[in-house]
Amino acid sequence: MSCYAQLLRPGEHTAAHRHTSSTVYYVLEGSGHSVMDGVRFDWAEGDFFMIPPWTWHEHANDADEDAIFFAIGDKPIVDAFRMYREEALADGGRQDVTSTFEPLTFE
Repeated sequence: MSCYAQLLRPGEHTAAHRHTSSTVYYVLEGSGHSVMDGVRFDWAEGDFFMIPPWTWHEHANDADEDAIFFAIGDKPIVDAFRMYREEALADGGRQDVTSTFEPLTFE
């Protein structure tokens, strides 16, 4: 397993890509959104979310402060079996947002 921190500066928006490994993110600071296969997922400090294997994804910091993720992934395992692949999204690296994720609410 691999662990790392990722910083998104205010206004930063990563290019969409996909890979054969999975990653779980924990938002340490800040807020923003990610787009996964066209679905927008808004996140803020304290949230967890996962990127499944071979899912197009990109992250954006919509706020005026840094956003910091802690991430854990299985890339070293997938790589050891020589099954790791990665692909960048062509045409500007941005997905069309087709829907927004609505979290379950418990009352």
